[in-house]
Amino acid sequence: AKMVSKELESESIIVFDEAHNIDSVCIEALSVTVNDRNLDQATRSLGRLSSEVSRMKASDSERLQREYQNLVNGLVDQGLLEASANEAGFASNVLNPDVINE
Repeated sequence: AKMVSKELESESIIVFDEAHNIDSVCIEALSVTVNDRNLDQATRSLGRLSSEVSRMKASDSERLQREYQNLVNGLVDQGLLEASANEAGFASNVLNPDVINE
C-alpha cells in the first residue's frame, strides 16, 4: 500500500477492473502457511528472547540498585540525609519493588 500511495497523487482515482476478485486476491496475498518447522523455530526464538529479557532485567536491577545506593550515599555525605536513616534501610524502602523488578 505504501509503495502504491507514494507513486500516486493524493487526488488519484483507482479503478479495479477485476473488483469481484479483490477479496480472494487480498486473502491470498496476506496469507501465510505455517508448518511444524516454523512453529519450532518460533518457539526457540521466543525462548531465546525470554532468556535475554530476564538477563537484562537482572542486569538493570543491579545497576539501578548500585546507582540508587550511590545517590543515597551522596546525600548522606553532603549532610542532606541522616546516616542512621540510610543504615536503617531507608535506601531500600524508597524505591517501589515494582520499579526494581522491572
